[in-house]
Amino acid sequence: MAEGKAETEELLENLSVPGLEEGTSLEEFESWTAGLLRGVIEEIVSSADREGPQAVLEAATRNAEWRVKKAKQRVEEVEQDLERMSRERLLPDEKTLEKVARYEAHLSHQLYKAMHELEALQARRSGGSTPLARIDVDGLPES
Repeated sequence: MAEGKAETEELLENLSVPGLEEGTSLEEFESWTAGLLRGVIEEIVSSADREGPQAVLEAATRNAEWRVKKAKQRVEEVEQDLERMSRERLLPDEKTLEKVARYEAHLSHQLYKAMHELEALQARRSGGSTPLARIDVDGLPES
């Protein structure tokens, strides 16, 4: 636990405020009044040997800013972890990609072979002749 946090918790445990029952947690207390709050601040100030309520307010503000900063850092870390995990799950490993590429090439070859056989059967049914060798060319006609 951080040194400042330990000091704060010890200070709050030993705090005795007029109008607040002994053993009541400040965080759980729901019947706050302006006078009771002033009493708590004055007790904290006198217990902490501070120069006044303004110094306590500044310390509390710094503490809150520090907590917000830490929370934002944690949010950024979680977002980076999620992004990294998303990228990792997007594509399989290299070995699996090579297998997929081989299967894709094989299926493509089989598809063209079946198409050529179909074209040959259709040509023979209509009385035409079919060449034994067929060539497939990919690309633009102008190039």
